[in-house]
Amino acid sequence: MSRLFPVIDLHAHWFPPSTLDILGRRAEAPRIGPQGEGLAIWRTGAGAGKGGAFPLGPQWYDVDARLAHLDAVEIAHQLVSWPTTLGVDAALPAEKTLDLWTQWNNDTSALVRRHPDRFSAVAALSTSDLAWSARELARGHEKLGLIGGVLPVNGFFSRASAEQFRPLFEVAQAHRSHIYLHTGFANPVIAGQPPNLVYEDNDAIRWVIDNGFHFASAVTTLAFTDFLAAFPDVTLQIAMLGGSGLGALAAEQAEVSPRIQAGPLRQHFRQIWLDTGAAGSGTAAVAAAIRVLGSERVVFGSDYAPLPDIRPTLQRVRAATAHDPDSQNAVLSSNALGLLGRHDGLSERLLSHKDFTS
Repeated sequence: MSRLFPVIDLHAHWFPPSTLDILGRRAEAPRIGPQGEGLAIWRTGAGAGKGGAFPLGPQWYDVDARLAHLDAVEIAHQLVSWPTTLGVDAALPAEKTLDLWTQWNNDTSALVRRHPDRFSAVAALSTSDLAWSARELARGHEKLGLIGGVLPVNGFFSRASAEQFRPLFEVAQAHRSHIYLHTGFANPVIAGQPPNLVYEDNDAIRWVIDNGFHFASAVTTLAFTDFLAAFPDVTLQIAMLGGSGLGALAAEQAEVSPRIQAGPLRQHFRQIWLDTGAAGSGTAAVAAAIRVLGSERVVFGSDYAPLPDIRPTLQRVRAATAHDPDSQNAVLSSNALGLLGRHDGLSERLLSHKDFTS
């Protein structure tokens, strides 16, 4: 049996002071402002809900509170990313967002420098100005100590939409980037995305169904076309188990269906990992993804900040892997250690943490 390492969480978000300031100065959604005794962000588009307000507890911006929670639940390290779910990039043009992304990247780099054993991060990128994003991804690697970038999953809904990101992926290949695909729409300048539907009835449930379809479609684009062939050194992390496990189950059909004849799944997913973020944290979905793709393709993600307590997600993932300690270790720790360890100095930073050396 493998040694059981402490947990690494590859799906977590935060807001530095610059984000609260920049979005706090906006009068219209997307914006941040007071709600009751706390803060909220007002969103637009699918998934925003009536009124579009999403509460922001202190876990979003209070680093000391975050570290205390990580210690309490025994999380050794987090990968921090911008929450594309909030739809800021989809709603606003480049001239209204580039300063937001620049400052987020600068502040997140400072967070990583202050707590190198506890945090690593991927850069926030624009989908309305991909040339800027290519330069910013390079800056993230070369100047900021970031290990890749986060992009909204619907930018990869189809091969046609994915092709628009090719110049960005050329930079990612040069830097061996870790690209994280998270919930949400790219800016409308990216053609080939699904429709951004806002429902009048049961919008929350319908959004969950649509979201699963969106993620599974991106899994299909990346695993079953040759888009990634030119970028063999890029690693891809797809949130929510690629659509609550739907992406993995669709992949299984691709393997067994005589119509598709895709061949062994392992060759299609050699650059792709699925994380257990909120919509993909169900015990059955985690177990299904492991059964179809193997535990080496699944990584733990808590969706911390939108979810203020990591424990329920951690418990469900542990329940899904309780029968196999080696699989549990792979999902909760060793897969992430391998991914992060590809980048200069990260292995040493991680392994220097007290939970790895005790």
